[in-house]
Amino acid sequence: MTPDPDYSNTSWLRWLPATLYAALIFWSSSTYAPVPVVPMQHADKVMHFIEFGLLCYLICWALEPSRRSLNRIMWIAILTSAAYGATDELHQSFTPLRHPEAGDWWADTFGAVAVGLLWRKAALTHLEPQGSNEDAT
Repeated sequence: MTPDPDYSNTSWLRWLPATLYAALIFWSSSTYAPVPVVPMQHADKVMHFIEFGLLCYLICWALEPSRRSLNRIMWIAILTSAAYGATDELHQSFTPLRHPEAGDWWADTFGAVAVGLLWRKAALTHLEPQGSNEDAT
């Protein structure tokens, strides 16, 4: 993957969406708002899956122009998202009317893994020469 020649000068701009989104997650964990009733079992787990999948994607996007391999970018994003999910659950233990749940963290982590793998697959497909079936890593 060819790095962006201006990455060192503009890299903070690529981190802005992930940072703002992480701040939004923190803020939403700091407040108590009754969750609307959704006629679906485990709707909160689906929301956690999506929420941290998006965080993982934003981290992958921020790291794309770096000189790291796709595998390394994917794992950095997955592990960072999962760790942030764990700290989010810990943070909720200090928020009145909120409580941490291991199941929420698992949903966070599975969302990050799913999106990280999809991102890597899309990035590999984008890098493949037309007509090539080789796995470029």
